[in-house]
Amino acid sequence: MYLVELSPGKEELYRSSDELALAIRNGDVDARSRIYHRATAKWISITLHPQYKAIITMAKEEPPPRPARKGWTFLGGINPVPEPAPEPVDSNGHLLHHWRRPLALGISGVLLMLGVQLAFSGPRPPWAGRGRMVATKVSHSTPAVTREPVVHQEMVSLASTTTVWPAEAPRSEVALSDVAPPGDPRSIDSVPAARVARVLPRAPRLRSKSLSAALVTETPKVDGKTVEAMLGRYAGAHDAARERLENGMRVARLGRLFAASRLNPNGGVTDTRMSLAGAANFIRVYRQQQAGIEAAYQDSVTIFAKRFGWSPSQVKEWDSREIRAEDPALTALSGALLAGIDSVLGVLDAQAGAYKIRGTAIAFEDPAAAQRYGALRRLIKEQVDSAVGAGGATSAGPTGLLLRAIGTTSLPRET
Repeated sequence: MYLVELSPGKEELYRSSDELALAIRNGDVDARSRIYHRATAKWISITLHPQYKAIITMAKEEPPPRPARKGWTFLGGINPVPEPAPEPVDSNGHLLHHWRRPLALGISGVLLMLGVQLAFSGPRPPWAGRGRMVATKVSHSTPAVTREPVVHQEMVSLASTTTVWPAEAPRSEVALSDVAPPGDPRSIDSVPAARVARVLPRAPRLRSKSLSAALVTETPKVDGKTVEAMLGRYAGAHDAARERLENGMRVARLGRLFAASRLNPNGGVTDTRMSLAGAANFIRVYRQQQAGIEAAYQDSVTIFAKRFGWSPSQVKEWDSREIRAEDPALTALSGALLAGIDSVLGVLDAQAGAYKIRGTAIAFEDPAAAQRYGALRRLIKEQVDSAVGAGGATSAGPTGLLLRAIGTTSLPRET
């Protein structure tokens, strides 16, 4: 496992050398990155790592790929020579004729035209009905043009329930009014007037400015100079720091910390110890960020109170805020718990191959190692109980995350 600092404040844990090599090739790990050296317990430059040197040297020695030249133009550029298209062949190996594609397109066009003609020859919807002019005979000498009645349909407006379709006059009245000449007793003057259609009330006009003002709801703006804005930024800064801590603990993979698979001598102890070191580093960075947030915001409040004349009630509101920093007692308990767990893993790492785990019991070949392990196991149990009693299980800080990583597992008893 390799713990790499990609940039100041941003760290990543790689489980194997293949993951580290892939990150170097992708550019995630560059010459500015640093790697944690376990033997010296220091951060060193990634350029000193042999794998980084080998990958960089290999990348420099590889010649750039040269494009294949298939032809030349007058200006010296590459002119690819087009390859002749292969003749179409069916599944049986016979050549396909060139007239089959046009014939298929022609048949498709004919079918499409038949479908369009069939669609237009069907019944028309009621709203598409319009009066057609039909010649009728009114007298022996004067042909009359009448209008076929249109299917009566009511149209309902969204602004009113009044129908807007005018009532139809009788066919005889329409015919006489259309064809009777002036002065004729059958003229339009002698025909009863048609029923007057009811007119809808005109809908009110809406201005675009008033409509947009009604649709857009403005969120109230908070003055950045007030104590409320300062409290919101303070809470947001602590939430962002806690989110980075939770992401780091997920990367460390500390689930079921005392399970037998994590304590076996076949590499389980080594991986667990590396994961614990990564988690401890994330916790250390989180506490540094918390201290910086508290100091920076306290200085900002002092400056804002003097510059903008905060009232004593506003200053009291800031002083009575919910402290987002970790409780000092939980900080001490979580630090001691991390040190105790690392000591137990150190004993198991030193006795690799000289102990066996059977269920909830562990047997050491060296009695002195069994005594050291037993004392550390009892100390860790007391620290866990103290952290739970102090409210660490429900806290959102490092102590709560560490207790959730331990879960219901416990160290096996020595025999």
